[in-house]
Amino acid sequence: MFLMPMEPLPATLSPIVGSLSRFKPRHLAAMLALAGIILLVACGSSGKTARDFEVVQYDAETFRLSKVTEGHAVVLNFWYPSCPPCREEMPAIEAAWQELKDEPVRILSLYVPQGFDSEQDAQDFIEEMGLTFDFATDRLARIAEAYDFQAFPKTYYIDMDQNIVATNLGILGTEEIVQQVRALIGEPAS
Repeated sequence: MFLMPMEPLPATLSPIVGSLSRFKPRHLAAMLALAGIILLVACGSSGKTARDFEVVQYDAETFRLSKVTEGHAVVLNFWYPSCPPCREEMPAIEAAWQELKDEPVRILSLYVPQGFDSEQDAQDFIEEMGLTFDFATDRLARIAEAYDFQAFPKTYYIDMDQNIVATNLGILGTEEIVQQVRALIGEPAS
C-alpha cells in the first residue's frame, strides 16, 4: 500500500484545528454527524419528488404515498429477508419506530423479491423479529425500479411535500433514523 506523506497544516487552518482539539473525539463525532444531517435536510440529498405508488400492506391496509405525505413524513425502506444488512438493521428501525410512533411519521418497509426469498419468508421474518411498523411487498419490483437504486438496504426520507430529502444505503442506526425524522418534521433532536 502506498501512503502519501502528511503535509503540515496551512497557517490559516491551524487556529481552527487547535480550537477543535478541546472537544473529546466522541463529542466531535456527534457534532459532525449532526452537522451532516442538518446539511442533508437543509440542502436535500436528491431534491427529487418521490414517485407516487400504492401498495396493500400485510395488515390489509392500503398505503398510497401521496395520501400519507399529506400529514406525515415517510421513511421508505427497501429490503429482502436473506439480505444480511437488511436483517441487521431491522431492530434499529423498530426501535426508532417505537420512539417515533406518536409523531407525524410513517415507516414503510417494502420487501422486494430477490432470489429464493418469498413473501411468506418476509412475513415469517417480521413475525419472528416482532416488527410493528408497516410492511408490504413490491411484487414486481416496479417501485424499486422507479426509485432507481442498485443495492440493499436502501432507505429514503420523504417529507410532507413528497420530496426525497435524504437517502441512506446500508445499515441504519436507531439514532440516525430518529434524528433524520425529527429534522423532517421540524422537531429538535432529543
